[in-house]
Amino acid sequence: MRPGVRLRLLAVLLAFACAVPIAAQSFDFASERRPILSLDGLWRFHPGDSPIVNGAPLWASPGFDDSSWPTLRSDQSWSGQGYRGLGGFAWYRFKVVIPPGQEPTDILLAPMLTTYRVFVDGRFEGGLGKMASTIPPTPIISYEEYPLTFEAASAPRTIQVAIRVWNPPIWAAYVGGGPFSAGSLAGDPVLLAAEKTHHRIAHNAQYVDAYTWNILTALIGFAILALFLMRPAEREYLWFALMLLAMSADTALAIAHSAFFWPSQPVNDFLDGALSALVMVSLLCFFSRVLEVPLGKPGRIALALAAFSPFPTIFYWPGWASPGTSASIQIACILPATSWILFVLTRCAWRRNLDARLLLLPAGLDIGYYFADNLTIVLGQLGLLRNPRILEVALPLPPFTVQLGTLFHIVFLLALLVFLIRRFAFARQREQRLQGEFEAARQVQLVLLPDKPEQCPGFHVESVYRPANEVGGDFFQQIPKPDCGLLIVIGDVSGKGLSAAMIVSVLVGAIRAEAAHGVTPGALLQSLNDRLMGRPRGGFVTCLAAWISIDGRVTIANAGHLSPYLNGVEMAVPASLPLGIVDRPEYLEITLQLDPGDRLTFVSDGVVEAQNSYGQLFGFERTRQISTQSAEAIAQAAQAFGQEDDITVLTLALTPKMEAAAV
Repeated sequence: MRPGVRLRLLAVLLAFACAVPIAAQSFDFASERRPILSLDGLWRFHPGDSPIVNGAPLWASPGFDDSSWPTLRSDQSWSGQGYRGLGGFAWYRFKVVIPPGQEPTDILLAPMLTTYRVFVDGRFEGGLGKMASTIPPTPIISYEEYPLTFEAASAPRTIQVAIRVWNPPIWAAYVGGGPFSAGSLAGDPVLLAAEKTHHRIAHNAQYVDAYTWNILTALIGFAILALFLMRPAEREYLWFALMLLAMSADTALAIAHSAFFWPSQPVNDFLDGALSALVMVSLLCFFSRVLEVPLGKPGRIALALAAFSPFPTIFYWPGWASPGTSASIQIACILPATSWILFVLTRCAWRRNLDARLLLLPAGLDIGYYFADNLTIVLGQLGLLRNPRILEVALPLPPFTVQLGTLFHIVFLLALLVFLIRRFAFARQREQRLQGEFEAARQVQLVLLPDKPEQCPGFHVESVYRPANEVGGDFFQQIPKPDCGLLIVIGDVSGKGLSAAMIVSVLVGAIRAEAAHGVTPGALLQSLNDRLMGRPRGGFVTCLAAWISIDGRVTIANAGHLSPYLNGVEMAVPASLPLGIVDRPEYLEITLQLDPGDRLTFVSDGVVEAQNSYGQLFGFERTRQISTQSAEAIAQAAQAFGQEDDITVLTLALTPKMEAAAV
């Protein structure tokens, strides 16, 4: 947020431009005897605009008597010489004495923050900016060359130079009109062109630190963004990347505005405010996440105000408010976000949070300097501070300089990088530990869940288990009895990961223990429910138990699981509440008779809830249509459609051996 013009005083010393003018507002080549003459000195000055006589401004005429005009130094704006707050038009006049034999001569004018027009002996020669504009113009801090004479002088000549200056009243309170630095020259056009090039190089060299910072933040920002794309669950990388990229874009905007004078001042102010707001919003979200401090109502208000902060910059465009008032509203919108960040960092550091202690000083210096610098600019815009750039100190770093704010940026960035590297290392350690735990749980599941069904004469059983992750929450058991009966249990634990895997191990152990006592399906579900009640992690389990006897009689009880399919038709099995929800529920049992060739199919919800890229579910109808196929075919169809959850399929069919045994 830097509303208004970005002012930087040029400190280029001209070794050959140290002569003192022989008289006020008159500069003589003959007395200097040099190909280049310094125009620094006293110029005639008059506020207001010139009358128009015969279609031309009177004050530009070489015959106009300006002896009553006061003189001002040409290396300072008029606001520091008794005309503070003066806006509108004003004129400067000075003379250049051309001796006989002088070759064609130009003048090189030092930069002016305001727009102006140049007249030579009443002849208009050019200028910069739009005159009489109510919106502050883009400051063009460059040396500009204009012709004085076009041919060698055969006799002494005195050339009258007049400069018409426009200083928009909207910013006259804090930006002085007219020249603001030394360095105006007259002389050989070739030498002046070279001098102009030297000034441009010196001007651009002031932004070496900003240019370097711009490239650095852009490269690191894109690297952090790539890291977020690889680890999207860790949103702190997203906020960090957005902050860096917004900083880079804002720095590029500042360079373009100061070095290339683009874009226009109002557009620059709004874009600068928008990018600064994005930086502040990103910082809020970043610190809220990494310090695990919810934004709460104060944080959300600060976030909303920061997001709104760019819009007050447009208030001065139509004249609704002065630039100082607009900037005051803008900085007031940024203050809550700045305060929230520093308060949270300080509180967490006081509570011995190592991350907060690492970031407190760098963040305090960077954010505090940023806010203080903008505050001084606002005070300058309000006319309350004579030097609004008092905090913008250039530190020597031969052969260049580095701004104090850029140095604080670099320190803050280094602290953030150290913090993120440390955080990433800890995250990798946790991941490796969890990966080891998952592998151990997977090995346990491989032992508990049968990879090959135990066949019993008269039955043909197929089973397929496809977990969605390393470990799953589905489970199934097929336990043959000595009398050739068969117990089948299939279920699904709510949740995923290690917690679900541990519950699966508990249930499988309980199923095998209860099966040894020959309990009925309803009693088995009741026993499993008792084991789950009161567990501290909560959750529930859907489960279905079926007992198939030697004569083909099937007894089924269901605790909230999907009903099985019999010969391609979904069975009407009463479903009670899942396990682990209420104490002592009633699990109803139904019985039916299987005939030779009948086929029972049990599935988990991973089959019906398979989802394709268009968001369509595999659904019950597709499941019903393929329920007469093999377990492997059903599982492959659901997985190919789009697996979202663990897939378990178990099919059972009576064989001719079963029929013979029944006879």
